Amino acid sequence: MENDQFGNIWLTCRIRMDAHAKFVRLDRFSHILLTLYSVALLGFSVFEPHFSNTPLGPFSSEISIVLSLSVLCASLVVWGLGLGDKARDHRDCYLALHKLYDMPMEADEKKAKYQEVLDRHPNHSKLDYERFLFRKIVVEKGELGTSKGSINIHFLRGTKYVIWELTSALVTLLLVSSPAIVIALIYVLN
Repeated sequence: MENDQFGNIWLTCRIRMDAHAKFVRLDRFSHILLTLYSVALLGFSVFEPHFSNTPLGPFSSEISIVLSLSVLCASLVVWGLGLGDKARDHRDCYLALHKLYDMPMEADEKKAKYQEVLDRHPNHSKLDYERFLFRKIVVEKGELGTSKGSINIHFLRGTKYVIWELTSALVTLLLVSSPAIVIALIYVLN
């Protein structure tokens, strides 16, 4: 890609689009997960009498209380994260940037308006930036450029990104499966 004097606007717009999609996915995933946890808790409560002759039997009411509080706390955390609001903020930002990128105006004025748009909206994360670059440059074999020149992903940068994504996926998996892990530990320890 040749150097684009407004490449920063285009790049930021695309990253915000990806960030918007990520927050929409996280918002939906968290609601589905909390619903599944609530159904599992209900199932646990319904079948609690059947656990009386198992190692979980003496602890079934305590487990039910802990799981109920866990679902309540997880619901409050998800609500507090405001994933839907963050998605809307990123959408508003990328729409404004897209409109600005296409507007015919002097470079200095466009750069000033770019800064105004950025000042009104929350920033995307460094991981969003790296994810976009990795996908466009490494996966899709594309080229990206800004007013400062082309953007490259060298081996160390790509490796750090992949390690960060794998770590993030592992932490997410642990968080999602934590109630099952706790119940399995109680079962094994008795």
